[in-house]
Amino acid sequence: MIRDEADENLPRIHSTKFMAVALMAVGGFVNAYTFIQRGGVLAAGQTGNIIFMSVNVVNHDFLGVKTKLATMLAFALGCFIEQILKETHRYHYWRISALLVEMLVFFVVGWLPKSTPNMIVGPALAFVMAMQTTAFSDIQGMGYNNVFTTGNIKKSMVTLATYLVTGRRKQLRTSLTYLELVLGFAFGAMISALLQNIYAEATIWWASALVALIAVGYGIAIYQRNKNYYQ
Repeated sequence: MIRDEADENLPRIHSTKFMAVALMAVGGFVNAYTFIQRGGVLAAGQTGNIIFMSVNVVNHDFLGVKTKLATMLAFALGCFIEQILKETHRYHYWRISALLVEMLVFFVVGWLPKSTPNMIVGPALAFVMAMQTTAFSDIQGMGYNNVFTTGNIKKSMVTLATYLVTGRRKQLRTSLTYLELVLGFAFGAMISALLQNIYAEATIWWASALVALIAVGYGIAIYQRNKNYYQ
């Protein structure tokens, strides 16, 4: 079986800081899009969806309950399917499949009118967000999440506190890395909110274009790496 992780000397392109920050921007962008355009649903923030669903239950808003529940189940399914691919892949480019599916779903959603039920849109976006975060789950060997950012904030502050107590500069570098991820997420969300004032539901096409650029760049980088490594 061919795996990127099989040789520790093989550069791990999927976990570079640039790749991680770009994916964080996508995560922030899509969450802002679904929250504003698609009924207050968070495509990737399932903790928030659980809270919103609980409020829907109390208020007897059963359509809201169904939408949040379907979104959570779609996210879980996306994680499951992508992990199966991760465990069984036989080629270096397997992560690109997640990006291509994501790009396609974003493109299709951009064509859907505002009247399209959130029961359809929310789960579709949650599914591909789950694929993204499962396929790209580490940065420079450290775990992170690129579709929501609570854990990244925690890790940034924990490592910063450790640095202040111990003086270990590696902890400071780690803290700054996680802070960059948080800022990337926030930047993506802000750009999404701004663009939605102009493009409304079609704003998601910008995310599709960004993911396409990430996929192309990632594919070229893998090709060049393998060419240099195996020649």
